[in-house]
Amino acid sequence: MTLPTENSLSQAPQRTYAYLHELQLGQEAVVKVMICRTWDTHTVYDKYLSTDFIASDEKGNVIQLIAKNTVAHCFIPRLKDGSVYLLKNFEVVPNRETYCILKDNKFLIQMQGSTFLRRQSICAASFIRHPFNCIPFEALEATEGKYLIDAVGCVLNVGSPQTPKKGTSTLEFELADKRGHRVRVTLWGNLGNNFLGRKPPTPAKYCIILSSVSVKENYYGMKTLSSTSSTMILDDIEIPALHDFSNRIRRTNFYKDVELCDDQEELLFGCHYPPPKEGTLADLLALVQKGKNNTNDVFKCKVEIMNIRMTKGWNYTTCNIFQAKKGITRQNGGYWCESCAKIVPEPIMRFRVQCDVRDATAETVIVFFDETAEQLTQTTAPCLLAAQDEVRETCTTVLPNALANLLDTTQVMLIKIGSHYEHGSFESFNCIKVYLDEPVPETPPAGNVAEVSIPTIGEPAAELNDPLPSASKGLKCEIDLPTPSKDSERPSRRRYSST
Repeated sequence: MTLPTENSLSQAPQRTYAYLHELQLGQEAVVKVMICRTWDTHTVYDKYLSTDFIASDEKGNVIQLIAKNTVAHCFIPRLKDGSVYLLKNFEVVPNRETYCILKDNKFLIQMQGSTFLRRQSICAASFIRHPFNCIPFEALEATEGKYLIDAVGCVLNVGSPQTPKKGTSTLEFELADKRGHRVRVTLWGNLGNNFLGRKPPTPAKYCIILSSVSVKENYYGMKTLSSTSSTMILDDIEIPALHDFSNRIRRTNFYKDVELCDDQEELLFGCHYPPPKEGTLADLLALVQKGKNNTNDVFKCKVEIMNIRMTKGWNYTTCNIFQAKKGITRQNGGYWCESCAKIVPEPIMRFRVQCDVRDATAETVIVFFDETAEQLTQTTAPCLLAAQDEVRETCTTVLPNALANLLDTTQVMLIKIGSHYEHGSFESFNCIKVYLDEPVPETPPAGNVAEVSIPTIGEPAAELNDPLPSASKGLKCEIDLPTPSKDSERPSRRRYSST
């Protein structure tokens, strides 16, 4: 074998292009990159802004390329996903401060009308074809519009698309990771219809990667994923990240409810919570007064439900994709939004139940949203609205059985301390979990509540004692439901006033 001579080594071709990590702001350079994925960016009013690309080089570096709407026509038909190109005459600009795709990158490449590109006929094995940075669900943090993330999971509980007369249509479903943690996903606009068109109709496991989604925090700290104009749905099983995920869950049944162990309570709903504090309502209020109400602190206590607050206009739902201030009411067999002053054909049910609770030490207001409201009432918002319609046929001042059966019952709840809200003469907290299997006292704490025989949640509907009706007919209007006594009858230490 002949060894290379000194002259032959000196004649070896030198690299004439830069790697992505060598780029500097405002520098003129030539790069060789593979186009990994492409998408169009629009405003909320569907105005086309740019065509964006994710590209990688031979060293595994990844960068974002932007072709604005004025020059995008020069590159859209020429740049193909999976192909390698030589680029020059582009501009290196700072990365975006909001909604950036690659939050750790300092720069991105902005294409110009004079940008030159040439396709390279080389082996692409040294390039990263599908770069993703998928975040574990238990490590999700609200992005607050600063950057976007990638997520991989198994699709569960796909809802129906909601299309209001005005506004953007939405589609909601759940995404489960390999450990069974779930997160709610909201797809906006046409992305929901595209998702339904791609999802197989069979109940087989459907795994996807959601690229460039934002993380938001709902009422009680639950992290949710929301699509953006840059979001892409990828279900190609040849993508390594998706292939590995599918193999890991092959023997896992995500269609069964995932039971959390005692040592996993801090991972409720995909959120990280510290070990719960336990005590009375007076202890909870004392923590708030001392300023110890960190966002993720939780408190576990046992309380009695005294009253269900019927805040006018909520009626257990909100209007479409908006948090309507006046909410939705039922009129003439349909849904009427008092805020929009119009009929809502397909409202999204946002379940909320607001209860006055007490124990032997104090009393306050606890609010239950969505999952926790269903968990407490053992029903859903549509079923509750239907039951309310039946009750209203005879009387408009009584509660449906699902709510009336909660009165005078004792429940064990996990309350988020950071959700403390003070309004007028009462204060409230949000509940993030109800322990239905926890043992409760046989006799509830004594109080100034009228003595009316009301069944507990556990009693079957067929065994309800008179004068309560069956679950299908609602309460009779001649029954006086127990209500809290007046403020003047309570010690000055109590914190309550009826809305």
